[in-house]
Amino acid sequence: MTEQNSKKDKPQKPAPPPSIGTQFNFEGGIHAQGDVVLGNQTKYQVANIQTPTEFRTTLQQIQAQVTELKQQPQLTSAQVRNLEVVEARVIEAGEEAAQPKPMGERIRSTLSEAKETLEILAGSLESAVRLGMDVGALIVLASKLFGG
Repeated sequence: MTEQNSKKDKPQKPAPPPSIGTQFNFEGGIHAQGDVVLGNQTKYQVANIQTPTEFRTTLQQIQAQVTELKQQPQLTSAQVRNLEVVEARVIEAGEEAAQPKPMGERIRSTLSEAKETLEILAGSLESAVRLGMDVGALIVLASKLFGG
């Protein structure tokens, strides 16, 4: 077999697609360690929350993201109403957490309602999946920080 024939036997790689904006083409598997944040996802350090103040700050960040999500033009009126319910529950949980003696059970039940509503939206809104996971983690932390 000559050198020229061996070059013909190798499969040719397809030409990369034309670039539109920033685009990365990878060959083989992608192995990521740690947290990977994609698209419009916001990564909250829920696992690192140690104080009620940090808890309330994270609730405010989630509320801001829900408010931003409600502004998307492709949402149906039902999706917007569901997001308004989530936003109201997050606000209620934040108000309870700000009380001198917050009731952990009330915070958890309020956030559970928000999480359930986000789960309803998860099938139609990708962002709702991540928000639901974050709210779920906050429910667990509410027990640790506020008891109940």
